[in-house]
Amino acid sequence: MKQQAIDYSWDKELEKTIIHSLVTTFGLDFLLFEDKKRGDVNTIHNVRQGIYATDDEKKRYEERGDYHEFSSDYHSHSNYKETGKTDKELQQSGNLHDAYRNKKMNQNEQRNLDHVISAKEIHDDAGRVLAELNGIELANKDSNLQTTSETINKSKKQTSIQDYTEKLPSLIDNHKKDLLAKEKRLSNMPRNTPEQKQKAAELEAEISKTKKKIEELQSIDIEAMKKRDKEARAEYEKEINIKYYTSSKFLKQTGHAAAVSGLKMGTRQMLGLIMAEVWFELREQIPNIIKKMRSNFDFSEFINQISETLKGIYHRIQTRFQDFLVEFKNGTFSGIISSITTTVFNIFSTTKKTAVKIIREIWGQLIQAFKLIFFNPEQLDFVDLCKGVVGILSTAAGAVIGSMAHAHLLPLCSFPFGSELAAFAGALVTGIVTLGLTYTMLYSNIAHKIWEFIESLMPHAGTLKKYQEINAELDRYLSELTRIEFNMDPEELSVFSNELAKCNNEIQRGLVLKDEIARRGIELPYEMGNTQSTRNWLASLVKK
Repeated sequence: MKQQAIDYSWDKELEKTIIHSLVTTFGLDFLLFEDKKRGDVNTIHNVRQGIYATDDEKKRYEERGDYHEFSSDYHSHSNYKETGKTDKELQQSGNLHDAYRNKKMNQNEQRNLDHVISAKEIHDDAGRVLAELNGIELANKDSNLQTTSETINKSKKQTSIQDYTEKLPSLIDNHKKDLLAKEKRLSNMPRNTPEQKQKAAELEAEISKTKKKIEELQSIDIEAMKKRDKEARAEYEKEINIKYYTSSKFLKQTGHAAAVSGLKMGTRQMLGLIMAEVWFELREQIPNIIKKMRSNFDFSEFINQISETLKGIYHRIQTRFQDFLVEFKNGTFSGIISSITTTVFNIFSTTKKTAVKIIREIWGQLIQAFKLIFFNPEQLDFVDLCKGVVGILSTAAGAVIGSMAHAHLLPLCSFPFGSELAAFAGALVTGIVTLGLTYTMLYSNIAHKIWEFIESLMPHAGTLKKYQEINAELDRYLSELTRIEFNMDPEELSVFSNELAKCNNEIQRGLVLKDEIARRGIELPYEMGNTQSTRNWLASLVKK
C-alpha cells in the first residue's frame, strides 16, 4: 500500500523561517555583532599571524624595540657566560657533545655557543610579547643553548633550524663551486717571484679553510639538528602558553568577550522573536482592516482598528513574555559557549569571519537540542523527542548553509543595497534548506515509515495511538463547540467572533474560549489550562 504524503504547509513554514532568519541571523546579527577574523580575544597563534583582537596589544608589540638595540644583552647574559665556561671544560676533557652533528667535539675545534631558537626570533616573537615574558631570559635558558663548531654557528646566523636545514644542501654546493673556482685559479697562478708565491700561499690557505668548512657543514646530522630544535621549541612554547593562558589578562578578556557575546545573542534572539510576532500580527490584521475599509472608509474607524491591532500585538507579546525570557536565556547561554568555542579554536587556528558566525548559529541550535534531550520540558515520548531534535538540527544546517551563501554573495553584491539583497538571499536559502531537510527527515514517505518502525518498537505503542485518536476527536469537538452561538445576541456574537479572529495561535484562542466558558457557566469534563486534569480525563476515556 502506497503511503500518502503528509500535507505540509510549505508557504506558511517558509514565511516563518525566512522572517525569523531576516530579523535575527541576517538582521539583528549584523547590528549587534561585529564578526572579526581574529575573534574577540587575543591568542598566541593569532598574534603570530599579525592578527590582533585589541589595538593595545598590537601597539605594545610595535613598541618592543629593535633587536639590534638589545643584541649585546642577549649575548652577555649570566647563563650564556656560565654555559660557555662549562662547555669549554667539557671540550678539554673530550666530553662535549655537539647535538647538531650528533658527536663529540674535538679538543682543537673552534667552538661557538648558539641560541637554538635565535635571539632575534625570540625578541621579535609576538607570542612572547603577548605573554609578557623577558626575551633575554627565554633565549638563555639551558634548553635553548647549544655549543657547536664556529663554522656551523656563523653559517646559521639568525636563521631558524628548519630554514637552515632546508637551504643547507644549496649552501654546501655554493661552497663547492667556490672551491673549484679557487683551485682553478690556483692552478693558473705563476710562482716565479716571492710576491707571486705569497699570493699563491694565501689562496692555498683559503682553499684549505673552504675544504674544512665544507667538511664541517657536511658533518651536520640534519635529523639530530631538527630534534634539538624541536626539544628547544617544546620548552619555549610550553612556558609561553602556560604563562599567557593562565594569566588574568587572558581569563578576563575571555570572560568579558563571552559575557558580551552572551548578552548580544540573548538580545538578538529575544528581539527577533518579538519582531517576528509583531510582523505576523500585522500581516494577519492589516488585510482585514483594508477589506473592511475598502467600500466605506471611515478615518475614525480606521484609527480604531489600528488601535485594536496594536492592542492585539501588545496582548500577543504579553502572552508570550515567558517565551521571550526563555529565548533570551537560551540565546545568552549559546552566545557564551560560542564565544568560548571561537577562542579555543583561535588558540590553534585563526577562525574566519564566516566561521565565527557559523559557530554562533550552530551553538544557538545545539543549546535547544540539548535542552530538549536532557530536560524534555514538553514531556514528549521518545519518537517525538527524536523528531524534535532532528528538526532543530535541520534548522542548524539551514542556518549554516544560509550563512555560507551570504558570505559568498556579499563580495559580489557591491552595488547599492547589495548587502540587503545578499541578506535576503541568505535568509531565503536558510528557509528553503531548513524546510527541505525538515520535510525529508520528518514528513517524507521514507521518513514516515522509519518513524513508524521506531514507534512500533516502543512499549505501549497501541496506547499512544489511542491517546492520539482521542486528542484528534477532542480537537474536532472543540472546533464544533466554538461554532455554537451560546444563545448570544447578534452583538455579543460579533464581539466574540472578532476576538477569535484576532487570535493567531492556539494559546490565544484557548484563553478567549476559557473566559467565555467561565462567563457562560459551561461545565466541561476537565479543567482548561490544567494539564493533569486533562490527562486524568483522557485516561478515564481509555479505561472505558
